[in-house]
Amino acid sequence: MKVLLINAPVPIINIPGMGFGKVVSPPLGISYIAAVLEEAGVEAAICDAQNLKMNLREIGREIEMLKPDIVAISCFTANYGEAQKVAELAKKIVPQAMTVIGGPHVSFTAGKTLRETPSIDVVVRGEGEQTMLELTQVVEGKISLAEVAGITYRFRGAVVNTPDRPVLDDLDSLPFPARHLWPDKYIQRGMREVPIITSRGCPFGCVFCSTSRMAGPVFRARSPQNVVDELQHVVDDLYFDRFIFNDDTFTLDNERAIAICDAIVDRGLDITWACSARVDTVSKELLSRMSDAGCDMIYYGVESGNQEILDRFIGKRITLEQARRAVKLTHEAGIVSVASYIIGFPGERGDKEFQAYLKRGEYGTTYDLNSLRGTIFESLVRAKEVDSDQAQVHLLTPFPGTRLYDEADSLGVKILTEEWWRYNLQLPVIETNTMSVEDIWSAYRTYMDEFDTYNNIRHERRLKRMRRRMEAKA
Repeated sequence: MKVLLINAPVPIINIPGMGFGKVVSPPLGISYIAAVLEEAGVEAAICDAQNLKMNLREIGREIEMLKPDIVAISCFTANYGEAQKVAELAKKIVPQAMTVIGGPHVSFTAGKTLRETPSIDVVVRGEGEQTMLELTQVVEGKISLAEVAGITYRFRGAVVNTPDRPVLDDLDSLPFPARHLWPDKYIQRGMREVPIITSRGCPFGCVFCSTSRMAGPVFRARSPQNVVDELQHVVDDLYFDRFIFNDDTFTLDNERAIAICDAIVDRGLDITWACSARVDTVSKELLSRMSDAGCDMIYYGVESGNQEILDRFIGKRITLEQARRAVKLTHEAGIVSVASYIIGFPGERGDKEFQAYLKRGEYGTTYDLNSLRGTIFESLVRAKEVDSDQAQVHLLTPFPGTRLYDEADSLGVKILTEEWWRYNLQLPVIETNTMSVEDIWSAYRTYMDEFDTYNNIRHERRLKRMRRRMEAKA
């Protein structure tokens, strides 16, 4: 039994300044699936077309070489179209193979996916480790598709959904991701950090995010011992000492986060790492321990500079005061802070006068900032108050599986297209009850220009702060 797990390529976007990031980050999802399959005696291979920038011809060669019994493709919304092409290619090369697709996009559009893509046999909904293992048993004739939870398939011309698969509670029971299947080309492509995930599930349910539905609303966490064992394994076997924690909120359980940090220090692991956190889940003690354990960057999802939008629309359950406090404590701990914002929310208004003011180069001097309340530019000026080392901006995007997608009309959002390649957080795909798509696009370009300037200024400030700290230690 042979399974080829393909991380679908991303579409090429011929728009200046647009596209997908150049950071090489190997796919943990299919790496976990590969590890589970190997543990059961199944031959598994990984084809990371996304990070290795592979075209269809190159993917086809991988399929021809392995001649797999199952071709399983992982995708998100923006590269769903590319995943469809890979499935069509696989059916031509190995027509007898079962073609499977999984990921957040198809988990919430499973029936539609099958109806519009005849070359796909099965959709895996939600977490895929146990489901993929059972699909190998289907191919071997040991069980039927109807016995596999968490899938959607065709039967006599009809689309069939089996019951949802319960999420895995004991994450420690999973083997470590099959990193031995990662190609050396990652290094050649510039991989600088190894991804690791220590928890699944999110209890918050923000309007623009599907995590609480995809991975469940209950926070499930690996034990500190298990996490640090994996870190040790990567350091010893891959010789990497830089990590990115891909948890939605690494700091959700402070006691566990501190225990992980203490275990890193106790083992003498000389590593550095970055993570994501909520602004209401950090404390001076926690940040200090994180810094001691090698954390040098934290990403905070502030989302909006308008408290009413945070409360009424997003459902984030944080305050701007908490954001300012978290960033201040992060700086005091010697950790770089990155704040992320989203623009294009219903209720936000345009302000052409302020855009003209910015073009005159007078930002922060004479303009009455109170007059920006309720405009799309409020986050821009509040970012200066939050005072993070870096600031990022994305466009509000209604991904399938989110409340924003399911309840768009009632939320004051009009979805303009389902050309999925546009769903990359950089292209506007909506208009709202207060802003046209042209207004949103114009505001986004203004943000990009202003945040470039902001980040350059903060970078110089950060370097000065680092030099002072080094001089103090000397």
